[in-house]
Amino acid sequence: MQQLQEPEQVKYQLAVWQVNPYPDLTILHKSIAQLLEIHTDLNVRYQFTDDGDLYKYPDTDFSACIQTEQIQEKQLVTLLAQLMQQSWQPETTPPFLVTVISTENKVFLALRLHPILAQQFTLDDLIQEVQAAYISVTGASHQLELLPLDLTGLNIPATPAQPANIESLPDIILAEFRNTLAEPDMTADDDFFDFGGHSLLATRVIGNLQKNHGIKLNFNDFFKSPTAGALAKIARQQQPAVSAAEVQPDQSAPLTLAQDFLWQAYSAFDFSPIYNLPFAIEFQQPVNEEILHQAFNDLIIRHIGLRTLFKTDKQQTRQYTVPVAELNQYKWFWPVSDSHGVTLSSEAAYKFDLTRELPLRIRLLTADNGNTVLSFLVHHMVIDEWSLNTIMTDLSHAYAARLQGQAPVWANTVPAIHEFARRQQQNGINRQHLDYWRSRLQGAKKGLTLNTDTITLPENTAPQVKWLEIRFDSAFHQHISAFAKLHHASIFSVFYTAIATILQKEGNLDEIVIGTSASGRTDPNYFDTVGYFTTMVAHRTRFTPQQSFTALLADTSEQINESMDYADIPINYIQQALGIPDNEGLMFDVYIHIHSNNALNGQLSTARGAIPYRQILPERNESMFGLHFEIMENQINNQYSLSMIITYQAHRYPTALVERIATEVQQLLNDLAKQASA
Repeated sequence: MQQLQEPEQVKYQLAVWQVNPYPDLTILHKSIAQLLEIHTDLNVRYQFTDDGDLYKYPDTDFSACIQTEQIQEKQLVTLLAQLMQQSWQPETTPPFLVTVISTENKVFLALRLHPILAQQFTLDDLIQEVQAAYISVTGASHQLELLPLDLTGLNIPATPAQPANIESLPDIILAEFRNTLAEPDMTADDDFFDFGGHSLLATRVIGNLQKNHGIKLNFNDFFKSPTAGALAKIARQQQPAVSAAEVQPDQSAPLTLAQDFLWQAYSAFDFSPIYNLPFAIEFQQPVNEEILHQAFNDLIIRHIGLRTLFKTDKQQTRQYTVPVAELNQYKWFWPVSDSHGVTLSSEAAYKFDLTRELPLRIRLLTADNGNTVLSFLVHHMVIDEWSLNTIMTDLSHAYAARLQGQAPVWANTVPAIHEFARRQQQNGINRQHLDYWRSRLQGAKKGLTLNTDTITLPENTAPQVKWLEIRFDSAFHQHISAFAKLHHASIFSVFYTAIATILQKEGNLDEIVIGTSASGRTDPNYFDTVGYFTTMVAHRTRFTPQQSFTALLADTSEQINESMDYADIPINYIQQALGIPDNEGLMFDVYIHIHSNNALNGQLSTARGAIPYRQILPERNESMFGLHFEIMENQINNQYSLSMIITYQAHRYPTALVERIATEVQQLLNDLAKQASA
């Protein structure tokens, strides 16, 4: 009611996109008009009678909704600030406004939506409809790329969402559970992890609750109280954070802190293929090569990170967006007919030149059984594991649309990591977070020393990398999950503690520092962004005599979960704060991480039926860690399974030693699983 009685107090929501390439303005205006024809509520007026009754009536004249501005680009910020401050007059002004802004050589679309329509529409949905209408007229070959702008530079205070009412907390948290897990029948008493939840999805839930409702939770809360009802009892409330970033439509950006660390390491390895990610899948049914090509092209257009170049000038490296109109100048797709003599191994060893070629290579091969194999080689500078899940989901959506002869219509636009990088550069390092890591790691013992008295060390000390795989039986996942749940821990924490326990035994250790991965996605606005956000974090585990496994598990879980709130600091900054010289390498030699719900085992869902695909494990011939443990959680045909790959530097850790460690870890985990099944 305040929106109608005091309209000047409730401002429009504003979102702005740069349009690429320069559009046909006539068609663009027609596309906006088509949107208004379909959704008549966007062009209505409101009026109170003398008796206090409210009347709503449509207006068939679209001209009031569509405005045109021609300015110099340097005037853009001033204009947007004016648009944001404009108040709504319900009797004369529509609740939805589009401003087409033309500068010297660019076009921007500014959309404003009054909160009175917030239950019916979102700005992301509306811009997607404009985009789809434009493409339907011009044809799929004329893509309309939309680059969202962040608006903090306007320095206009946004009206924050109000904290949720205490009575509504369970419903709000449950709604986020249902949306994230795609489980509409969940109840407030259902366990998040029983419905396919894992740590990455928990990150998404925590971020969305904080951003949209001002509800504060952390990882330890999640594992101790994994139902919506239980979480509501311990949730903290505060004002939701207002998204902030400067208006900057430039095609280049600095590196993020995480990217900068990775680039330094990449440079130290002489730009070798060590940071190649050689993903590969085998389709179990025939797949249309050309449609697959088109679908990947849609992804490259949608996710700016996949069309990014990296260039260094005066010791400063920046990332540059390749415009959609120039994509045809880059080779990135090879059909089966162009792949004779190529193997997954040879493709994985390809050395990218990221200054002049796209950071991905899509190649189709033929397996011995006649199935099509997809080699998806991508450089780590532009992707992390979270991104891979997004890519595989979007690939299925785009493939299904292209099979119908249509361009995909996305549910939302995604900001580029470039914007995140600019914001991070402005804000700098969080000193409080850096102090957190320094206080916990100061004086920790570096590296790993194991007992090799009974093992013959190899005479050849030249670098040599090998790997082995541990497989668990079909019932193991269910039983180890039950054990983890019983102890308010994750599967990852159970594996982590088991590995640490065996390493302690092998080296008679009193402490160990172990590295692992954190998502690095501290801003929910970037949950759907493809890019390298991941940070390496280091945890210090101390051992005490007669300490039980469950006690160590509790300490480990508490430490890992607590640290996630501080995991935006790259490891190189932490080591510098600890006084560790760069030339001494990483402070840990053991790295453990998990691939939850491995996205490389799934299916392309189409109107003609599903096309299943299965991961092909890559050969591992390079590693920056002495011992690297990868936990693989797969879901195939609704059945979960677990395995673990250990990659090791064989010139430092003999195969016999690693095999013994593997056997002991597997035995310990099997024993824990049996406890839960008894």
